[in-house]
Amino acid sequence: MKKITGMLAAAAIFTTGALAGELPFEVHGGVSAGYQYTDGDNEGFFVSNALVEISKEAKDGIGFTAAFGFLQNWNPSSTGDAFGIQYAYLTLPFGKLTLDAGIIPTLVGYEVANTYANPNINIATIWNGQPVYYGGARATYNLGDESVWVEVNDDGTDGAWSIGGSGDLGSVNIIASYYAYNIGRDIVDIILSSTVGGIDVALNFDYQINDGDGDDGYGVAFYIIPKLGGIDIPIRIESFDPGDTDAYTDQGWDIAITPTLKLGNGYARAEIFYTDYDAAGSDTQVAVEFGATF
Repeated sequence: MKKITGMLAAAAIFTTGALAGELPFEVHGGVSAGYQYTDGDNEGFFVSNALVEISKEAKDGIGFTAAFGFLQNWNPSSTGDAFGIQYAYLTLPFGKLTLDAGIIPTLVGYEVANTYANPNINIATIWNGQPVYYGGARATYNLGDESVWVEVNDDGTDGAWSIGGSGDLGSVNIIASYYAYNIGRDIVDIILSSTVGGIDVALNFDYQINDGDGDDGYGVAFYIIPKLGGIDIPIRIESFDPGDTDAYTDQGWDIAITPTLKLGNGYARAEIFYTDYDAAGSDTQVAVEFGATF
């Protein structure tokens, strides 16, 4: 009850301040909820997101970004209380160099944790092979449309570090990173995305390197998003094998098809999510979700 009361109070403050034009920062966020059915023992209503993000650009000093609220775990059928600060960090600009420090979000991946900004309801399995939020510091050097970064963080038992970069090669946007746990495994991620004839397409390749004597793992997800008027039809097909790493809980493949109707600042969508995993077997999930952003 305290969490709910606190969130309502914060929302009231933000709303009042926004109406009065007194907020010294920007406010964004979204709320989404729906219903899913997998089988007789796994069905019901869910809230997938209730997130508020506040931010201020670092034009004349130090900027910041902070997000609090609730983010559903990787699929609607999972449970758990994820309410709280999701990420919060300070931004210090030094010309073309920017330093972010705090609880920082990853820059890697075609998908995002707040699913109202995601193509599909269920987030890809391989997306979870890359850490998402962690305490750390990141230095980014911007070169127009290109950027490179290096970071250190406290993810894992002994921390981790990573390097990466992003940029455009013709009409294709490329993101690549190398993420290394000080003890454990290393991760290579490559994301290619473009728009061809009005259709968004992307490929996310995830290679998991076992630092021991075991087998490496891999995951690959292909995205295609046709657009018909006000309806998008995101389709994702992925295949993955964790090898002897702990990157994914199973081996197999899945497909998600998510027709989405745009409704002003919100959307309504349905999804068929078919999975075929070695240990868990095959299953089909049907879900609907409604969302609004601000």
